[in-house]
Amino acid sequence: MEKKYTILYIDDNCDNRVLIERFLSFEGFEVHAVATGQQGLDLAAEILPDVFLIDVHLPDINGYEVIEILNSRHETRSIPKIIFSASDSQPEGKKVNYDHFIGKPLDVNTLAEQIKYVIQHPRTLPKI
Repeated sequence: MEKKYTILYIDDNCDNRVLIERFLSFEGFEVHAVATGQQGLDLAAEILPDVFLIDVHLPDINGYEVIEILNSRHETRSIPKIIFSASDSQPEGKKVNYDHFIGKPLDVNTLAEQIKYVIQHPRTLPKI
């Protein structure tokens, strides 16, 4: 039996959260979905998911900032982070360390495979 991977999915769009959560659950993932970056940060240390799926545009702090905070925490820095957005640009003036970028609209036909690939082929962040 294949391992059931856990995803922490952060997206403020309720329709997207319901759709993606249902689809990924159907694909065999355990999905925890939240609407804000702070909710994701609060839940992250509690569940220690196998991967983070994070929207760039969140109502409180943006997805890039969420990733920076997760990367600064010992317990979450090595967990793969997937960011998604309708925009394909990073914030100006800094390099944000994430594992994979997915453009919107998300292609649900390939999403599960992309997530599995990132989990199974994590990159290594430099030690701090």
